[in-house]
Amino acid sequence: MRDVPVIDVEAVRVRLARRFGPEVADWCAGLPALADEVARRWGLRLGGVWPKGGTSVVMPCESDDGEPLVLKLTPDLKIAADEAAALDAWMARRHVVMLHDADLDRGALLLERVLPGTRLADEPDRWPLEEAVPVLSGLWPRPPRLGGGSGLPELRERSEFVFEMTRRRLEQHPAVAGRVPPDLVEGSRNLASVLAAEGPVRLLHGDLHPGNVLRGGDRRGLVAIDPRPCLGDPAFDAVDWVLADGGGEQAVQQRIDWLAGRVDGLDPGRAWAWCRAMAVVLAVALLIGRGDDPVGEAMLALARAAAEGS
Repeated sequence: MRDVPVIDVEAVRVRLARRFGPEVADWCAGLPALADEVARRWGLRLGGVWPKGGTSVVMPCESDDGEPLVLKLTPDLKIAADEAAALDAWMARRHVVMLHDADLDRGALLLERVLPGTRLADEPDRWPLEEAVPVLSGLWPRPPRLGGGSGLPELRERSEFVFEMTRRRLEQHPAVAGRVPPDLVEGSRNLASVLAAEGPVRLLHGDLHPGNVLRGGDRRGLVAIDPRPCLGDPAFDAVDWVLADGGGEQAVQQRIDWLAGRVDGLDPGRAWAWCRAMAVVLAVALLIGRGDDPVGEAMLALARAAAEGS
C-alpha cells in the first residue's frame, strides 16, 4: 500500500468552484481515489496539496528512485491536453517546466519539480526586467512545432476569456467595480479583439505573470509554469513584464523599447497596443488583491488614457 496524504476535499471544492462552478463537487469528492490511482500507475509518493491555483490540484511527489516531481490534476480535460501539447512543443527549453508524462483521460500531468521553486510574485524585491529576456526568447518557436490537430485556441479566444473573468471579478467586488466603469472594460476588450485578429502567430504561454514563473537556481534561471497556451501575437506574453513596475506611459514605452531590442519577434508597437488593451485587466486584479496599489492605479490611468484615445 502507498500512503496517500489526507486531502481536504472541501477546501479544494471551494477553491475550484470559483472557476468551474458547483458542479465541480463530484470531481472533488473523487479526488482522493483519483490521486491514489495515478500515484500507483506512475510509482509516486505523494505530498500534501499545495493551496494555490484556480483550475487544478497540485501535489509535490517523488518517484520510486527519489526524483522530485509534481503531480497536477484538473477536472477540465481540455486544460490538461492544451498544457501537455504546449509543454511537448517546448520540450528541452531551459526556461520552461518539463513534462514527464500525461494521462489526459484523467486530466493528470506529471511535471518536473523546479527547485528552489520560489515564485517571482512572492519575492520581496522587484526582479530586474533583463531576467525576462531568456524566458520570452525561449517561448516562441517559429513556427509553432505543433500538429494540425493540437486543438489549441487562438489568442482571440484566450483574450475573450480573460476579459470575461475580469467582468466576473468586478461583479464580486463592488467597491472596485465602482472605480472601473463597464464601458472602460468593454472598450479595452474591443481593442484586444482587434489586436488578436492580426499580427504574427506563435505558440504563446498565455498566462505569463510573475505568479507563473519560478526560480530554478543558477543552472536554469527563471522557469515558466502553468501555461494557458494559445496561438497568436507574442506581444501578448510580454504585457505583464513591462507593466509590472507601473509608472506613466513614457516609462512603459521605455521598458517596451528596451525589451524589444533584446527579444527576437517582439514588435514594440504591438506590445504598446497590447499594454493599453490589457491595462484594465491588471488594474482590476491589483486593486482587488492589494487595495490602493500604486501599480494598479497606474494601470487604471493607462486604461483610461487608451479609452480616451490619447
